[in-house]
Amino acid sequence: MPTGSIVFVHGTGARLKDYQSTFDTVVKLAAANGIAQNLVECAWGDPLGVEFEGLSLPDEPPAAQKAARAEEFARWSWLFDDPLFELDKLTIRDTSSVDKSIPPPGIKPPWLILWEKVESYRGSLELGILLKRSDLEQVWPAAWSAVVEGSPVPKQAFEASAHELPDACRALARALVAELHVRALAAGKPGPSRTVRDALVERMIVDWDQRVFGLGTFLANLFKRAATTVVRHHRASFSAGAALPIGDILLYQSRGEGVRDFIRYKIENAEPPVTLVAHSLGGIACVDLLASPNPPKVNHMVTAGSQAPLLYEIGALHSRKPPEGLPEGFPPWLNFFDRDDFLSYVAHRVFPEVEDVEMRSGQPFADSHGAYFGDPDVWKRIAAFTSQ
Repeated sequence: MPTGSIVFVHGTGARLKDYQSTFDTVVKLAAANGIAQNLVECAWGDPLGVEFEGLSLPDEPPAAQKAARAEEFARWSWLFDDPLFELDKLTIRDTSSVDKSIPPPGIKPPWLILWEKVESYRGSLELGILLKRSDLEQVWPAAWSAVVEGSPVPKQAFEASAHELPDACRALARALVAELHVRALAAGKPGPSRTVRDALVERMIVDWDQRVFGLGTFLANLFKRAATTVVRHHRASFSAGAALPIGDILLYQSRGEGVRDFIRYKIENAEPPVTLVAHSLGGIACVDLLASPNPPKVNHMVTAGSQAPLLYEIGALHSRKPPEGLPEGFPPWLNFFDRDDFLSYVAHRVFPEVEDVEMRSGQPFADSHGAYFGDPDVWKRIAAFTSQ
């Protein structure tokens, strides 16, 4: 016979359909790992979370403009992650159309002449003014050194693009601007705006005498293919769907008592002893509830992907402020985190009583934030923790 209950509290942005799918997985994995407690739903999002119809979203741009923006977004997203991305692609494309004839002795091939010209470039007066206007002139030398002098890839790209050298020049200019952006952020400065970014690229193209029309199609086709994938991913993360998780957090911070009362009701009507298992914002609400006066009786608490330690450290947790710590009688607390989940935090440095456990889902963010309860190892640890 089951002994006690596990109240499963979801995090920010979850609604009943998604919660139910997760809850079904939780029931199966809990049973598979020897957990005999009753599983109790605590789906507060539909009755208490924010409602969003999308009335405040701007209208979609025209189709052509939307496609162009998608390609630009895809290109710079990749370049900010890897400034040499385009150049590296140029080195491995089909070069069957390249003129591979050996020039006469003492005559350099055109690609090498252009490469040496570019390699000796240190910036024109006009480029310097653009950099200075954006407070980036101190960052430029390191960006140039990293891209042009720190890797063989740009020179290899020029050689592989001997039949389309303007393509290679434009890819190199974008690589330099992307590296400039990365290094500016690392130095605590804003990266170049879109307008400045485009102006820097065009300035270098002009300085290298490579301003031509009718560029090759290799890189353009590459980002036509990439745009759909990138935009789909970012739209899922940052479009209307983002209103629910962001809105739930803001709503909880301003009027969280309704969520805490909902969780209290579920606890008080569950078969004791009660274990709370809470994700993300649900964990924050559970910490607040159990650290407040007259808390409900809970024997164990488990959080995953929780921001409660961060909020406490910065003085933004509703129930406790540094250096108060946890109140006497707070239940044993197990906290799961994942280094690839940028919304998870360790708790033991601010709450020494807490046991932190690192999980490694292998998923990129934001998938890593929702991966905890599908991991059998999480439920093995919960089973051992609640049996203590």
